[in-house]
This record gives sequence, C-alpha cells and structure tokens, in this order.
Amino acid sequence: MPGVVEEISSSAAAEHYLEKAWQELGEDAEVFLQQAFNLVSLKSAYLHEAGVQDAVSGMMQAARRRYHSTDLDSAAEEKALPAAGNVPEQDAASTKEASPEGPAAAETSQGLKPNSGNGADMETYSWTQTLAEVLVSIPIPRGTKGRDCAVSIQPSSVSIGLKGQLPVIAGELYASVKLDDCLWSIVDGKLLEVTLQKVDRMQWWRAVVKGQPEIDTQKVEPENSQLGDLDSETRATVEKMMYDQRQKALGLPTSDEQKKEDILKQFMAAHPEMDFSNAKIA
Repeated sequence: MPGVVEEISSSAAAEHYLEKAWQELGEDAEVFLQQAFNLVSLKSAYLHEAGVQDAVSGMMQAARRRYHSTDLDSAAEEKALPAAGNVPEQDAASTKEASPEGPAAAETSQGLKPNSGNGADMETYSWTQTLAEVLVSIPIPRGTKGRDCAVSIQPSSVSIGLKGQLPVIAGELYASVKLDDCLWSIVDGKLLEVTLQKVDRMQWWRAVVKGQPEIDTQKVEPENSQLGDLDSETRATVEKMMYDQRQKALGLPTSDEQKKEDILKQFMAAHPEMDFSNAKIA
C-alpha cells in the first residue's frame, strides 16, 4: 500500500547474508565495515555527498546507544502502551493541551532544551536527529509483533502507533522526508523505532510533527562535533575509512598503500645499488 512502510521478508534474508559475510570475514569488525564502505562506494554516490562523514558518525553513535540500552527495560515497561483493545477514550483537546513530562518539559522562550540526541523526550515517545534523519522511539509492550503496529508515512505527514489504538504521534511533519528511504522496526522487543530521512539535510527540526512542543534549535549540539565525541580508536577508524574512500574515488593510493610506498622509498634510498625498476607494491 503506497505510503505505508511494511515489514518485508527480505529483511530476514539481508540479516542472514550479513551474518554470513561477518563469519566469512573472520568476525573482524574493521574488515567488515571496510567491505561495506567499498560496496556502498561502488553502488552509489552516497559517500561523496556533503555531510556524509557526520551522518556516518551519527549512525555509529546511534548504534553505540542501542548497544548500551539493555538497562532500559524497566523504564520502557513503565512507559509502555496499554495492550491493544484496552484503550480508554481520550479528549483530543485535552491531549493537545497536555504538557510533556521529564527533563525536556522545562520550556524556554525559544522552546524545549534538546535532549542528548538533539531531539526531545516526550511523555509517550522520544526523538533524536542528525542533519540527515530523525529517529522516533516509542515504548511498546513486550511481545508486540510487526502486524500489531500501525505505521503510515507520507512525504509530509506521519501516523505511528498500535492497531486498535489512537496514534501515539500523528500529523503534518515538520519538514518533508524521502519516503523510499524511511523505515521502521521493533528493537529488542520493547521499542517501535521509525527512521525518517530528511529531504533537506541542512535543517534542524524543532519537532517531529507540527503542533507538538518544539525544541530550541539554537541549543542543538553542532553535528560536526559528534566525531570528536567518539573514543580515539573509533574516531581513527571512521576517519581512515572515509579518507580511503575519497582516495579511491580520485584514483589515489589509500592510507595503507601510501605507507607501503613510503617504506619502499625509504628502502630504495637506503640501497641505491639495487635495481627497483620492476618493483611492485603488494
């Protein structure tokens, strides 16, 4: 159905092939990621787009947050939606006027203070953003299946929730999204996550949908600082991968190839009596 993002069987197949590739590459994270970057570079121009380094950094930050989210079970259970079919009637007007709870509730003259993900923590959902995408997270009861979810995404509107219940979030989006690049999934059996890909990647959103409490975008943490927030080892890996991809695109040697060339030049300088005319870098 156009505009509705459904779970597809191909996702399971993709996970299977990724798992197989992971094993065949010796479960070496750096080699696996390097091969992934190589494939993306061959198949698309994504790695050459403006701001891609920040976008990749943002993806890594999100992955790291998910890895460390195992302690959120109790909090998610407390905020979980009621089981389908047991939905009390709600007054739309009172719902609209209700104030969000939690750390983000303290408003300023310009809006809410952004959370650590440059979004906001609302009463029934939270959201974060990079310049490339918006991630909406909704706590759900454990055991909820994809067929229980009601997710409709249009280029300029969205409706997210569970079947048989009022949507948790619905309305006109703050800005347009790339429909074909949006997706949703159930994470750890306790969160419904919806990823919205922005059309305008130079704009910070003040809210997910219009009419909801807005954040103060003047207090958003500049995205180019995210790479600096990574630990030194992870940052070095990301920078090396991005540098190597740019070099390959320009037909220039990668960092590893440059090191080999430097070693060969030093050896040649130290042994002028030897003939290196047919020497090749392995």
